[in-house]
Amino acid sequence: MTHFSRSSSRVAAALLTGAVLCGTAACTASGDRTAASGSIDATPVAAVQKAVNKGAKLNSVSYRLSGKVPGQGTLDGKVSFSIRPRAIDMRMKASGGKEEGEFSVRLVGDAVYLGGGGKAAAAMDGKHWIKFAMKGKEGGGLGGMQRQADQDPAAQASLLPQSDDVKKVGEETVDGVRTTHYAGVVEVADLLNKRAPKSALDTERRKKVIEQYKQLGVSKLNLDMWVGPGDRTVKFRERARTAQGPLDLTIRFFDVNKPVRVQAPPASDTVDLAQKLEEAGKRLG
Repeated sequence: MTHFSRSSSRVAAALLTGAVLCGTAACTASGDRTAASGSIDATPVAAVQKAVNKGAKLNSVSYRLSGKVPGQGTLDGKVSFSIRPRAIDMRMKASGGKEEGEFSVRLVGDAVYLGGGGKAAAAMDGKHWIKFAMKGKEGGGLGGMQRQADQDPAAQASLLPQSDDVKKVGEETVDGVRTTHYAGVVEVADLLNKRAPKSALDTERRKKVIEQYKQLGVSKLNLDMWVGPGDRTVKFRERARTAQGPLDLTIRFFDVNKPVRVQAPPASDTVDLAQKLEEAGKRLG
């Protein structure tokens, strides 16, 4: 049980981080109808900023992701998440890293459920899921998963317009959709000293995401965004060197602002970590 809990918490934290980082583009895919839509602005910075402003009101999105996550190897999977109510449903396959195999993560309210397939069941008396609390001592002791889940992907998307070399790469068709490809390099250390463009995001949200990248040891971010009709992001790629290795993630969107319904796994198939800790405490007096 101890071994499974430790390794599972690392995977869960990594997958939640992946969702946050991948959600960078997800925020630009918001279906906010209060903003004017139409043709993409010919000025790269203005075009990207328009997409970012729309993304500030993101509520839910679904996307497919593939690429490398620092310290965890290659990931491939599907993610759906909602901000109101807060919910995440991830189905991932990891390879070439510390943890290999298929994993599922569900965030329901303040609880995270991690499913590890047959390997998990073998370590937990036939049960396929383990439940972590997102609050209190249990959550604080498992890799700061609360902080991971509370990150702000809209603020991450807002960093691209602050690049000194945002450029229009060209017109490309992505998954049958005609898009304009934009790209830029962001110097993380310079971001706090720069005056941010006028945006729907407040200053505190921007500072928080910059600190996140600094903690990862990122100095430069290479960002690519493919924007389609209605200023909707169709594809996003993020590349960087971190303290734990390369980050290179690509995401493609297939649902925007549609309800995300996530169900908790059956209690009969779940190990509740809080309950196990309570039982252990009683045994130890």
